[in-house]
Amino acid sequence: MSKRILVCLVGLPASGKSTLCSAVKKQQTIYSIEHICYDKHISTVDHASNPSAWNKARQNLNQKIVNMVSTSAENTHKNTVFLLDDNFYYRGMRKEIFHIAQRHSCVFGQIVFRVSKELAISSNKGREDTIVTEETIQKMSNVLEYPSEAWEKHVLHLPNLEVFTESTLSVRIDKVISFLGYLCEQAAEEDPAEELRRKDADREKSLNDKVQQLELILRKIISQKIKDDRRAGSKIPYSVYSEAKSLFLEEIKTESDCFLEQPNSNESVSIRFSTFFDQAFANHTKSEG
Repeated sequence: MSKRILVCLVGLPASGKSTLCSAVKKQQTIYSIEHICYDKHISTVDHASNPSAWNKARQNLNQKIVNMVSTSAENTHKNTVFLLDDNFYYRGMRKEIFHIAQRHSCVFGQIVFRVSKELAISSNKGREDTIVTEETIQKMSNVLEYPSEAWEKHVLHLPNLEVFTESTLSVRIDKVISFLGYLCEQAAEEDPAEELRRKDADREKSLNDKVQQLELILRKIISQKIKDDRRAGSKIPYSVYSEAKSLFLEEIKTESDCFLEQPNSNESVSIRFSTFFDQAFANHTKSEG
């Protein structure tokens, strides 16, 4: 089965991302490469003057990428690589792509261009198109978040280049192609969608175990309450306790599992159940009357 790879290109403007993507796509024949340049899709929207429209345009582009990823599943002849050519200076931007990769059983990787802001500013002045302001590069340099989280484990770092030549470009192309081969090997070892399903199953099992533990605690609480009631001369039917216990457990399970996920002592459970039971018993007495 062919594999699909999503690669975020991270770095300042004018760091050589688009040049490298175009060269890799042109010179290699192993992969089916989709070079998606964000600037070409959302350059008409200015982030500074209209951030809402810019975010909307970005989300629309990400949805197009989702559609392309889904369609690429039909390609059984070559592994498909999506080179996502953007600055991706915020980690949250990259995590959106990571989640797309997870949902569609793709491997996620990043290529980081370690370019100084001084070199980026200098290179930007020599660009023929998509020139950004020096202020934009300065701000982006100040907030750029390099990969460091556990989910950002597949990363190729490309060092700062003072001189960009055909020779250095060729070396970078070889590094990228080797990195793509590495990512394909990871695809054979890990299935992100399967990992999510396994985690969900483990979590559900853990919560079910906690429900069973909680039920045992409730049985002990009810047993003690019945003894206390008898000593006080009260004759509350066991069925009332049993029904209250069932309703209590159902209520707990509908609370987004928050109560079950946190450690709860017998005392805290007893206090909450007692409050719940008092209300349930009041309703029972009212209905009986």
